[in-house]
Amino acid sequence: MKYPLWSLLTFFVSKKKAPQLQCSELPEDICRQFSLAEIEAATNNFHPDSIIGIGRYGSLYKGTIDDGTVVAVRRGRSSLGAVRELQNEVRLLCQLRHPHLVSLIGFCLVENELFVVLEYMSRWSLADFLFGIGKDYVPLSWKHRLHICIGAARGLHYLHTGAKHAVIHRHINSSNILLDEEWCCKLSDFGLSKLGPRSMSKALIRMDTRPAGTIGYVDPEYALYGELTEKSDVFSFGVVLFEVLFGRPQYDSTLPEEKQNLLV
Repeated sequence: MKYPLWSLLTFFVSKKKAPQLQCSELPEDICRQFSLAEIEAATNNFHPDSIIGIGRYGSLYKGTIDDGTVVAVRRGRSSLGAVRELQNEVRLLCQLRHPHLVSLIGFCLVENELFVVLEYMSRWSLADFLFGIGKDYVPLSWKHRLHICIGAARGLHYLHTGAKHAVIHRHINSSNILLDEEWCCKLSDFGLSKLGPRSMSKALIRMDTRPAGTIGYVDPEYALYGELTEKSDVFSFGVVLFEVLFGRPQYDSTLPEEKQNLLV
């Protein structure tokens, strides 16, 4: 926890119905608001063949909007947690612009259902290429690995220091580092992110709820004491760097017990 972000790089060389939502809760004045008809047209009426992933929010569809742009459409589950996380992502991404962050194109709000339209990342995630997931798997060269890690670090540095208010991502892992056709990496999944003060130099956010994030990537101080700082993201990113170095996930249950956890 004492090491800054660039030092880590150097080391590398129940189920509730969601409440009725209001458009005023989302920044419709600074990003495009799609109609349901436009979302249906983009995804071919949510055809199963358009599904490119299923996550904790719900289904992710590949689509094409009216100007010919290929996009990814998240269709949130009609649950309190999923909708609130998607709302949080929309609010944050409307304020953030950086070459190493996935871009928000717009959203659609219909009654209790929220659709988020995002930049499409054609090469999927860093995890897919590190761990041999997916039909298009090819081993990453060391040049590509270094390029991706530097890009991810730049995106994270922007979140902590470059935006009007600091942002703590809270969900950095190799599955949330996405790759485009040119192997440019972009951080994604801002549903758990927290907006901090203008300066992170003395920032400490105390969380009253249980820690969020992926097991194995969560900063121990955050997990034990609920103390959230930008260093929590740096710890998570450090775990990603270890995965990149060793070419295996931070936890692998198929290995002998003494080798299952990469950090032990």
